[in-house]
Amino acid sequence: MLKIIRKDKYILNNDYLVVGIADLKISKNPHTLVTYALGSCVAIILHDPRRRMGALIHAMLPTPGSNRIDNPAKYVSTAIPLALKKLVDRYGCHIIDIESVIVGGARILNIGASMNIGARNVEMARKVIREYGIRLVGEDVGGSHSRSVFYEISTGNVYVTSPKLRLSLFS
Repeated sequence: MLKIIRKDKYILNNDYLVVGIADLKISKNPHTLVTYALGSCVAIILHDPRRRMGALIHAMLPTPGSNRIDNPAKYVSTAIPLALKKLVDRYGCHIIDIESVIVGGARILNIGASMNIGARNVEMARKVIREYGIRLVGEDVGGSHSRSVFYEISTGNVYVTSPKLRLSLFS
């Protein structure tokens, strides 16, 4: 089961994959999937504990601004379905077995409420996860600080590092 763990720092082993901005990676045990410096961006972790497989998404925006999608991993609304399709097609995962965590979505710049991209990213992630019937087991979102994520596929542990972390978990 996925679990968020707050740490001051995380030491990587040799078996990890870095997920860049507007990127997603899927993998299986024993990899650690890593993404750095989430500001208003969100990391969505999709985890199949039975098969020890998962995905880490680093999405920048809630939805594409036009009908043209330059990179589906860039948008929450298209990245989650893409990652789910890859988990199902490549590893035979079943949507019913997948659980999720959302991290990030901070308000780094203090500009108008309508421009709060972080909150909009979080809301879109919750909406898409709910539409697919995926269990949302935890989130660490909002605030005004950046976060980095280290997702250990074999354990389901999601380590979150941040200069000023406020943790919010579901039971």
